[in-house]
This record gives sequence, structure tokens and C-alpha cells, in this order.
Amino acid sequence: MLRISKLTDYGTVVLACLAALPDRHQTASQVAVRTRLAGPTVSKLLKSLHRAGLVTSARGAHGG
Repeated sequence: MLRISKLTDYGTVVLACLAALPDRHQTASQVAVRTRLAGPTVSKLLKSLHRAGLVTSARGAHGG
């Protein structure tokens, strides 16, 4: 059996959510609502995923 941490599991859920709409920018709050995860947790995961080069981010009014 493979054991993964809760945060790793949540990271997989976040990536799946982002992959469902690949042509759209999504904010952290939108991802949090769609995945039913806490906003701070999603922000933390997106920051780690960005550092790892798995997602890109954009700041500003049209960011996501």
C-alpha cells in the first residue's frame, strides 16, 4: 500500500481541478470552491506547485 500525506492528496485534487479546465485562468478562491478545500490550503498548494513548475501564475485583474 502506498501512503501519502493529506497535503499530497489535496495537491492531486487541485491539479485535477486545474486540468479539468486547461484553457481558463482560475483563482485560488475558485479552485477552493470547486474542490471544497480551505482557501489557505489551496493557496499554499498552488505556491508549492508553482515553485515545482507544475502550474503557472499571473497577477492582476486577469490573473489566476
